[in-house]
Amino acid sequence: MIWARVDGMPVIVLLRHGVSSANTAGILAGRAPGVSLTDQGISALRETLRMLPNQHFSRLLHSPLLRCEQTAEIARETISADTVAAIDDLIELDYGEWTGRSLKDLGGEELWKTVIDNASQARFPGGESIAEAAERAVARVATVVEELRNEERDDEKQRDPNSDEKKTSTSRWAMLVSHGDIIKALIADALAMPLDDFQRISVAPGSFTVIDYSGPRPVLSAMSITAAGLAEGNTPGGGGLR
Repeated sequence: MIWARVDGMPVIVLLRHGVSSANTAGILAGRAPGVSLTDQGISALRETLRMLPNQHFSRLLHSPLLRCEQTAEIARETISADTVAAIDDLIELDYGEWTGRSLKDLGGEELWKTVIDNASQARFPGGESIAEAAERAVARVATVVEELRNEERDDEKQRDPNSDEKKTSTSRWAMLVSHGDIIKALIADALAMPLDDFQRISVAPGSFTVIDYSGPRPVLSAMSITAAGLAEGNTPGGGGLR
């Protein structure tokens, strides 16, 4: 694959965690502890990471849940990052009483139709609303983008204006490792898509998505890229591999 190089602008790479034991079991893992990557998920993730259009990142930020921590560790085999940190804003939705339940069974719940058709109105019993999760994640991305822009400006100021050397890029990149529904909400925001439509987006486990923030509006450069050709159904929590 030949990538067009994106220079002189903040770029965010959204990396979904690799295939987990919950994905293969078809359950809504949520924030349940101990959900780890499968051997298949690890090998597919390594293949996909070789396709990244950039290998150096100013930041590698990840959800504190195990499957994202493992994904970030595997990413560091391929990329370099100036800083690495677990960020609560990138954590999976709190599905409350739905946590650990079968996605097949949840399809029969009355709330399911709201989750699919009117996501902005959906609140999981004993848990978080989709709108709240989207708001915290979008706010975190906005903060990261502004930080990257400020760093790019600082780089420009430190250049010697009298230097005859060819001007080099000051592009800053950040990788955010998170979960299916969180990444879908971030993509929807970048596209100015209503949250009620975010279930139209499919983001495969172990895939990466690239969004550049060079101008007044984000531009989606690539979405759900994998080397293994995995896909998923439009279900909350990212279950349903097909």
